[in-house]
Amino acid sequence: MNAKGITKTKLTKTYPQIAKILDEIYLKDKSKNYWFFVNYSGRYMDKEGKPRTVSMGAVIDILSEYGFDVAITATKNPKKKLLWGKLENI
Repeated sequence: MNAKGITKTKLTKTYPQIAKILDEIYLKDKSKNYWFFVNYSGRYMDKEGKPRTVSMGAVIDILSEYGFDVAITATKNPKKKLLWGKLENI
């Protein structure tokens, strides 16, 4: 999933547990983060007529704001070539 262009539909397919948490936050406190949720649900369109989206950073911010700790684990995908060469293990 790209960091930008996250919609409720995409998040539900790739990370259903996170989408479920966001649904619960929406039901309890939708007015506080109105713009996040209307963009996340694709209610409004951008300049090109495509539904607006949110970034993963925005998702993490909402989760953090409501008391969730977010841990990110990066693993190498053997099917994809790294763009900048080989990374060394740190």
